[in-house]
Amino acid sequence: MKRCFRIESFINKKISVSFLLFFINCLTVLASQNPDSRLTGDISIAPLPAQRNHADTAYLNHKDVFEQFGNNAERLCQQYGAFALDFLEEYKVEGLALLEKFGKEMASLHPLLDCHDIFLLYSDHGNNIPNVNTFSPQALSVFYKTFGSEGIKYIVNDPENFFLINVSKDRGTDLINLANEKGDIVFPLARKHGISFVRLYDKDVLQIVIKFQDDGLLALKEYGEKAKTLFTLFIDDDIFYQVIKTYGHKQTIPIIYLFYENRDFSSQFFNCLKTTSAYEWLSAWWYGTDTPAVNTINNATMQRENARRAINLIYELGNDFMDRFEILDINNVREEAVTIISNKLRNFFVSDIERTSRKWIRQEDINLEDKLFAGLDILGLIPVGSVVSKGTKLAVRGIRFAKTTKGFKGLTLLTEDLVATYGDDVIPFVAKHGDDGIKALKATDGKIIHLSQQYGDDVVRYVSQYGAGAGKTIEKYGDDALSLAHQYGDVVIQYIMLYEDDGIRVIQKYGKDVVLLSSVYGHEVIKLSALYGDDVILYVSKYGSSGVRSIITYGNDVIRLAKKHGDDVIRYVGRYGDDGLALAKKGKTGLFVMRFMPPKIFTKAARFTRYGLSAALLIAFVTHPLAFLSGLVKALAWLSGINPVIIAIIMGLLATFLLIRLLRRFLGIFHPMIVCLRALKKWYRVCRKN
Repeated sequence: MKRCFRIESFINKKISVSFLLFFINCLTVLASQNPDSRLTGDISIAPLPAQRNHADTAYLNHKDVFEQFGNNAERLCQQYGAFALDFLEEYKVEGLALLEKFGKEMASLHPLLDCHDIFLLYSDHGNNIPNVNTFSPQALSVFYKTFGSEGIKYIVNDPENFFLINVSKDRGTDLINLANEKGDIVFPLARKHGISFVRLYDKDVLQIVIKFQDDGLLALKEYGEKAKTLFTLFIDDDIFYQVIKTYGHKQTIPIIYLFYENRDFSSQFFNCLKTTSAYEWLSAWWYGTDTPAVNTINNATMQRENARRAINLIYELGNDFMDRFEILDINNVREEAVTIISNKLRNFFVSDIERTSRKWIRQEDINLEDKLFAGLDILGLIPVGSVVSKGTKLAVRGIRFAKTTKGFKGLTLLTEDLVATYGDDVIPFVAKHGDDGIKALKATDGKIIHLSQQYGDDVVRYVSQYGAGAGKTIEKYGDDALSLAHQYGDVVIQYIMLYEDDGIRVIQKYGKDVVLLSSVYGHEVIKLSALYGDDVILYVSKYGSSGVRSIITYGNDVIRLAKKHGDDVIRYVGRYGDDGLALAKKGKTGLFVMRFMPPKIFTKAARFTRYGLSAALLIAFVTHPLAFLSGLVKALAWLSGINPVIIAIIMGLLATFLLIRLLRRFLGIFHPMIVCLRALKKWYRVCRKN
């Protein structure tokens, strides 16, 4: 008997120790798989001390944020850390919308930029900010600190501008100032021709390059304002065109400008000729006229006439005239008293060829379409692969109105049919608004021109974004809709299109908050606010998409339960649907169960709630004992405020004690059988000996 008792005692101890070790090991595994998530409403079994302290500190320091934004604040804090809480505290609903859209990128910029700069960066340029996110946070933060919002607005649509602006602070500032003055057209020009050419650029330069092509461009780049002055004066002069095309800008522009600049032109060469007997015949031979040229020049009183005479002389005499000048640069042109022999010989052999060349240029007929396309292509103002439409003459008329790359692209697509249908006002309209203008024209059957004149250019953007419905909305609501759009963003037009009078009323009542929440969680927020009032903004701010789903599906039922039992009803009904609503109707107890029951066992347990809450909990324990115990530990820890690890250890020790007692009683039942077996064994041995 004593030996039997020792065996039983040994078995009990072995089972007890094994079970205790197994239970503690399970707790360790569970703790490692469930990091602290107090901020999400799920208390883990074994949070790390540092994590728990951080969560407690975050909650205490931002209590108002958690009360206002609830589950959204908890989730964003888990994703982006304390930065999200600071941002929400500072910018409220506007901060929530930005974090939902650009949280990852914004968090990467902190602390390179402070919250204020990050807010300005993303709130001013939010519609196009994905283009900016192609740059590293370090590069973007340095760029923003150097050039501010003015610089950012020119890289959101074209990230390549970043490299142009970021070469140096002075160059970047110059480019930004030029872009503010002349439009974003300065960036493709600077990329292809340099910033000096950008400073020179205006509508006259554009006309010069379109007509004279490379000759005009090279002259402008080399001689700047002086060349621009001459080209502007004689842009419609056929002789000037032939001179430039025949001899190029390097020989002609400096000489013509020399005559232009000297109003009282007095040539030392002519003075020298006057003292010789050869003056008369040299003058007649040199200038091809019986009247001494010096008298003609001396009689000229206008700069333009002086320049015109120089053009005529170059046209008629060519190198015979130009060889009389030594050109060092446009500011240093000197007359030579005697023609160099080599020049005379050259003229003898090539003069006939040059005359033939001049005649050919006079006869050539370059297509206007080709000129326009080539000019815009030389300047780099049209995208690669673009072609100019058949309405080239119309495009030429509209070029002087274009200040943006978008405008030039629109002109390349302009057709005669559009002008014939909607009138000449189409030309400056498309030059200003580009392809968006063409889309708006077609969408509104031309009404957009009148609307833009009446309400401003923003109307074109609204119609190009949201279609013909936007035009009808603006016609119907006029300044009421536009003033709201100016305050709260373009998307207001879309919401008014969808909800009409209700949309106007809700946006006027709730302002930016309802617009921002709708832009993040869906336009249904506008509709729900119209139906259910102020509570919608509160619930959506706290629970986001889950709150929207709850209210859309259950309407007044879920709102009434939330007011009765607490806002968490919205959260859990959004998560669990009909089952969540059924438990919410059980009151605080149902909410308590949903708070701590893991989602994976909730669905199975919820179907038994019609038999009572106890039945549902029993089913949960039987089907998922570990998950049930995990939820129980969370609940006890939440109620007592004790660390979940301590709760788990206490429960483990208690379970071990009860199991040992149970095993002892269980083994006591089988004690008579063990005695009988041993007696049989002893009898068998005795029989075998006999």
